[in-house]
Amino acid sequence: MVDEEKYIPKQGDIIRANLDPKKGYRPLVVLSNDIVAKFTNVVIIAPISTTKRRLPLYIKMPNECKTTGYTLLDQLVTIDYFVRNAKYIEKVPEKFLEKLLDVSRRIFSK
Repeated sequence: MVDEEKYIPKQGDIIRANLDPKKGYRPLVVLSNDIVAKFTNVVIIAPISTTKRRLPLYIKMPNECKTTGYTLLDQLVTIDYFVRNAKYIEKVPEKFLEKLLDVSRRIFSK
């Protein structure tokens, strides 16, 4: 059980946060490491969507998760999790997190 008043998102958590004025509440995967969230109240996230498009940076959520759809690694965003009212949903499997981080690193490589 997560204490929602003191919740600090951790890398690999799937959270639900308010992204207004863009999209309202939606599920997001936390990609930044835990130190960032602990000291700054911000996290770098990738949105999860049920989009029909199949692009190389859209990674299908694993069957082990209740959350379905695709993680959109071409739409990384930094949010203040406290202001955006982030709520814990579940955690992604470690192997899936490693895949997301590996693909994300490629976005910033030469």
